Amino acid sequence: MSQPPAPTFAIAGAARAGSTAVAEAVRRHPDAFVCQPKEPHYYALANTDVSFTGPGDDITINRVAVTDRTKFLELFTTTAATTARGDGSVSTLYYYDRSIPVMKDVNPDMRVVIILRHPVDRAYSSYQYLRVRGFEPLDDFLTAVSKEEDRKRDNWHHLWHYTSMSYYASSVAAFKEKFGPSRVHVLLHDDLTAEPAPSINAVYEFLGLDPRLAPAEVARVNVSGKPRRAGVQQAISWASRHEAVRSGLKRVVPFSLRERIRSANLQPNSASTAEFSELQSLFREDLLGLQDVLGRSLAPWLSPDR
Repeated sequence: MSQPPAPTFAIAGAARAGSTAVAEAVRRHPDAFVCQPKEPHYYALANTDVSFTGPGDDITINRVAVTDRTKFLELFTTTAATTARGDGSVSTLYYYDRSIPVMKDVNPDMRVVIILRHPVDRAYSSYQYLRVRGFEPLDDFLTAVSKEEDRKRDNWHHLWHYTSMSYYASSVAAFKEKFGPSRVHVLLHDDLTAEPAPSINAVYEFLGLDPRLAPAEVARVNVSGKPRRAGVQQAISWASRHEAVRSGLKRVVPFSLRERIRSANLQPNSASTAEFSELQSLFREDLLGLQDVLGRSLAPWLSPDR
């Protein structure tokens, strides 16, 4: 039996920065293939026992992670002739020291897409995401941040690492060094939000895909925020916790419709001025380093004010 074709790209993260929107836009291109699950976490967790212990970890990452090489490559089995094949695991960027050697072994010529977001906004979005799903037990963002090291020690998975996942300089530098600058495409969440079509077209071109065959619009997906109706959110969370219900819904309700329903019940919000001020200084040195790595000014991200 012939082996499935190797993946040609990875959308590496960062978490809560727009990686799902980019992955879904790539998935809709006729010459591309994004595996299911979108986040098998193979590069970061290959050959490990995935047994994270945070609330909900048993029904999320522990359930979907693919750590066996053969099973991972089988995710890319497709009858279509595709130019670009890949996944969208945000753990790839965070655990870069583990993931890069595995990626090089799978495909030395892998292309890597990295999406970055203002570190405080990214951290807050991660908190809101877990809070809305009913996993985050603390109703105060800064209190949750204060528990981060305890949670890491207790083996809660990476989405709980609110501030740690918002340091980017070392990981981006490592990807550029190991794969070469021409094989790493860095996109800022600001640009994706302000100019979605040109941003996605640049990703298509980077992956060797013809932008002229692209979908007409770029959908916003996997957004976070405060629930408008608690009852609706409770129903969504209940469904996501029960595998039979979740699988049944996925079979009969298209992803785009599920996202519209979920997003419609969320009121976008952001960290308060006090929360922003409390955390902003944590990231200054890392952002200065990231500027050098990217060769691009990050002055808006460095401002002490929102």
